[in-house]
Amino acid sequence: MIQVDSCVVCGGALSTQRPAKVTSFLAQRIWRRKPFPVKLSECSECGFMFFNPRLEASEENALYTGYRGPEYQQMRYSFEPWYTEKFNAGLSTPESWQHRKKLLSDLFQNRLKLGGRSFVNVLDFGGDRGDLIASLVPASRKFVYEISGVDLVEGVEPLRSLEECRQHHFDLIITSNVLEHVGSPCNLIEQIASLSGPDTLVFNEVPYESVADVRTRLKRIAQIGLLIATRPASAWQTLGPGMLNLMHEHVNYFAPQSLNRLMQVSGFNVLDGGDYALSQGFLGERMVWNLSQKK
Repeated sequence: MIQVDSCVVCGGALSTQRPAKVTSFLAQRIWRRKPFPVKLSECSECGFMFFNPRLEASEENALYTGYRGPEYQQMRYSFEPWYTEKFNAGLSTPESWQHRKKLLSDLFQNRLKLGGRSFVNVLDFGGDRGDLIASLVPASRKFVYEISGVDLVEGVEPLRSLEECRQHHFDLIITSNVLEHVGSPCNLIEQIASLSGPDTLVFNEVPYESVADVRTRLKRIAQIGLLIATRPASAWQTLGPGMLNLMHEHVNYFAPQSLNRLMQVSGFNVLDGGDYALSQGFLGERMVWNLSQKK
């Protein structure tokens, strides 16, 4: 892990450093150790929130190799009783993908006015099996760059290295639910910049969330209560300072301002941006997005 003293997006000063803790699952999955304390940092300039210290590339690989596969699911369930096989499978049902693609398709057509633009090659960077882009952009050749080694859905071509990606020109590059997972968001956007031409559009979307929001707080309290009832050893390791600021797979928390700032400091012009509701209700989820192009 890498300790940082300034914002990993804009380099600004850190206004707060709250106590936090690595979850039992993450600690075991990456380091084969018990949970340990970290900090939740917030930038005073762009508002970006992140766990500190940061994951290195080898640690990310240890976490995401075989992501959500049988071994991953069994290991996670041993620490988190709510992460059942049914729950894991339910994260990517045809119905959930159809709902997400409908929302993005409407956004592309109505807000971004991309319906009349021709996209020959489209890349989903970190796109898992390629479910999102399989039918999102019609009449295009679709690629996924993914390190987990999962099998892709029909009609999507795998790219297993940046070198393979550089063999193609992309009209559109998408990152969806990726930037919240990585230790160095700027490094990832630099990789995308290296794959982008002057006419390439880059669309990013991330969860609009915070460790301190009501939805996350209520979820953490419910999870700790379930741990106490069913996994007392894990619960005992979780309790203490920082127990509501748990470092899990989401190590970054973006708002519109910080997502836009990430692209700007990485050499992009932000063409448009905003947020939309992924699900409805008081505890409904929202997504932050922007559309950018290299300067």
